Amino acid sequence: MSIRLVTSNVSDAATLSSPDFTAGLPVSNLQLEGRARVARTANATGTKTINGDLAGVSMLGACVLYNHNLTSQATWRLRLWDAAGQSGNQVYDSTTASALPALGWGDFQWGAVPWGASVFTGWGTAFSVLWFPAVLARSFRLEVTDPANGDGYLQAKRLLLGPYFEPQVNIELGLQLYWEDNSVQRRTQGGSLRTDVRTRYRVLRGQLGHLSDSERAVAVDTMRQIGLRTETFVSVFPGMGGAQERDYSMLGKFTSMPQFTNGELFSHQAQLSFEEV
Repeated sequence: MSIRLVTSNVSDAATLSSPDFTAGLPVSNLQLEGRARVARTANATGTKTINGDLAGVSMLGACVLYNHNLTSQATWRLRLWDAAGQSGNQVYDSTTASALPALGWGDFQWGAVPWGASVFTGWGTAFSVLWFPAVLARSFRLEVTDPANGDGYLQAKRLLLGPYFEPQVNIELGLQLYWEDNSVQRRTQGGSLRTDVRTRYRVLRGQLGHLSDSERAVAVDTMRQIGLRTETFVSVFPGMGGAQERDYSMLGKFTSMPQFTNGELFSHQAQLSFEEV
């Protein structure tokens, strides 16, 4: 698999409904950008359901539930229909799957993390992703279960549903990934180094070096739509699992518009600069 970029989030324009979320933190908060607000269920028992009617028939190939508190015991299921109100023909069913797999034998460190820990344990931000063959859909139902959740409720920041762009050749060697820290350091009169703790976020920089003519056309139109103003989800190693997929996947924004260069016949290059929101 190559880098994947969700090109539009049709969930933001959908009509969402659910009987499971609190009035103060409603399901509609999943449609708001930024870190300030979340959607939260009243409890963790049973199956939590989100129904959505899209604004129109839309092409879908990805579902992302971002910045949630689900545990490695959680499951989720996505179903899509070709008519509003979860009616008509069912065009996709993910079936029930683990929403956040526990650490495998290669990643689990005895004594360092609790049994049942996931790759996100200690991160404070977790996400779940479904990639599937593109289908046209008009409505959806997302079901989540996590009855053993110690918080006593289920919570998430963002829901993304949409198509994705995937070039045939992945991002080139030299890809940069690092943490940026907005904390401010200062010296006291006694010489101590103090830190005013602020937000940390990841930065991803790299180059797509072998875009075909058709891929360049899709990428240019995608950037026209997303620009610098819209949140989207990017994963450099989709489906790989473990820390590799976690580290190189994020909800963020482009910090500069890619400039496309025709370096070779039928081959184009583009620099990517992306920051976590």
